Amino acid sequence: MQSSADFRMRALKQFVLLAAVLLGVSACGGGGGSGGSGGSTSNVTISGKITFDRVPFKATPGTGLNFNGIIESAARNVVVEAVQPGNVLGGETVVASTTTDVAGDYTMQVPANTTVFIRAKAQMLKTGTAPTWNFKVLNNTSSDALYVMDGTAASSGSVSSTRNLRATSGWGGTTYTGTRAAAPFAILDTMYHVKSLILSAKADTAFPALDLFWSVNNRPASPFCPDAGNVVSSLYTTFSASNPNDECSTPTAGRDGIYILGDYSQNDTDEFDQHVIAHEAGHYFEDRFSRSDSIGGEHAINSKLDLRVAFGEGWGDAFGAMALNDPVYRDSTGANADGGFNLESSTPSAPGWFSEFSTFKILWDLFDGANEPNDTVALGFTPIYNVMTGAQSSTDALTGIFPFARALKASNAAAVTGINALLAEHSIVSNVDDFGSSETNAGGSADALPIYTDIQPNGGTRQVCGNADTVIGFYNKLGNRRLLRLVLTQQTTITVTATGPAGTPAPDPDVYLWKRGQLLAIADAVGVQEILPMAGQPPLSLAAGTYVIEVFEYSHTDAAEPQRGRTCINVSLTG
Repeated sequence: MQSSADFRMRALKQFVLLAAVLLGVSACGGGGGSGGSGGSTSNVTISGKITFDRVPFKATPGTGLNFNGIIESAARNVVVEAVQPGNVLGGETVVASTTTDVAGDYTMQVPANTTVFIRAKAQMLKTGTAPTWNFKVLNNTSSDALYVMDGTAASSGSVSSTRNLRATSGWGGTTYTGTRAAAPFAILDTMYHVKSLILSAKADTAFPALDLFWSVNNRPASPFCPDAGNVVSSLYTTFSASNPNDECSTPTAGRDGIYILGDYSQNDTDEFDQHVIAHEAGHYFEDRFSRSDSIGGEHAINSKLDLRVAFGEGWGDAFGAMALNDPVYRDSTGANADGGFNLESSTPSAPGWFSEFSTFKILWDLFDGANEPNDTVALGFTPIYNVMTGAQSSTDALTGIFPFARALKASNAAAVTGINALLAEHSIVSNVDDFGSSETNAGGSADALPIYTDIQPNGGTRQVCGNADTVIGFYNKLGNRRLLRLVLTQQTTITVTATGPAGTPAPDPDVYLWKRGQLLAIADAVGVQEILPMAGQPPLSLAAGTYVIEVFEYSHTDAAEPQRGRTCINVSLTG
């Protein structure tokens, strides 16, 4: 006959297991059972292997994930704990902690004759001497809880023992029927590849902490409300003082990180799509190791894009391929279909400095072996890393292929001929400076060149023209926004005036001022003339240096607005 205390303990265990299932935690066993020591103060060794189910793609592109070919894979560098269960008088106690090796193996010394269970966390953590890192997979629809996998509680005994844990896929034959415990560990394992790539270039890297958010409720819905699972797409996002909150009906402070789709009913889950996750990790790299001036927005690999977006998205594609050492990008849609492209063999329909496709092809060919007629370069990752963390992060121009290519050639003299050949193959000028001053490829647009129009205080008016339509596209496409370059030789207080033409609908010019990726000022009132600084703002006193002025007709960035076609804006500076 069991005591009332034993009965309460069993009920507590059932409650903990139910909570674990509701939170999406693997139910390989639960924290439960009676705690306490058997009276021994000696230690014993518990060792084992932590694995997860990797669902690979089928061999034929376009046919989706292969749930019949699941691969039991090592959970590498993940945190493992030996946990003494809680009881009605107190909570759990971690009695030992370690991390798995590259084979998924772990070993720990724990108190002998003590009831413990093994917990594998969806966390890669290394502190102390560099390299250091902290990558976690969290459930954004459950208070950002860390995913864990718990084994069964049992006595540690008096001799060494083995306890293995396997995070299973939860696949039931035609759909998911069980807990999808493998997903957080599969996501984390993609970060293992990302980490390894970066460490190949800088072995003592101190990685900025990164949270990766995944839930079975994450779906491509807007507005962006992670608590509800509305994450728009798999994406990397950050929040700032000027944009601190999410877009929930009751906004809360946003959390930086990578958000990953997981709602199988929406026919697009990404936990096993390694290229998708590694692409977003490429944006993390740009943000935390380098610099990205990308304005984001919709893009396709053959779109003609704003130069910042073209480079940023092409970089993400190429970075993912480098991390995985695999040029075949695949993104599953359900169990039996996927889309993607081959960075090695695909050909862009509209090559140029405005092309995501051209960008990832060039970057991949720089990285991989010299194995194509126009690919005589095999630099590997380190020279690319050096440029991205150096010259690309400090260029006076906006980030794009031009400052990257210029700096790469400057630091790799033996590869200049090969780099030029890759640029020429994609209709990008090889005699390149950071601003693309000698570029001749306008992408079929009458207004794309020059990429930057020079302007000086009291130097007369400059006219820049932009466009948007259902063919060109809106917001972040080639020609939606125009750029001017301002070079000051001394401290100067300036005023920028942008005036639109007459006509209906009335124009609405906007003005942004940039300095090395930092947005210094905005003028975005409604009206045919925009003046920066706006009324009530302090004067713009600028130190000597190079600045970029971005000017655009607002309707070209918002398809919902009454549309103006090609619009020419007159820009002047006083100072």
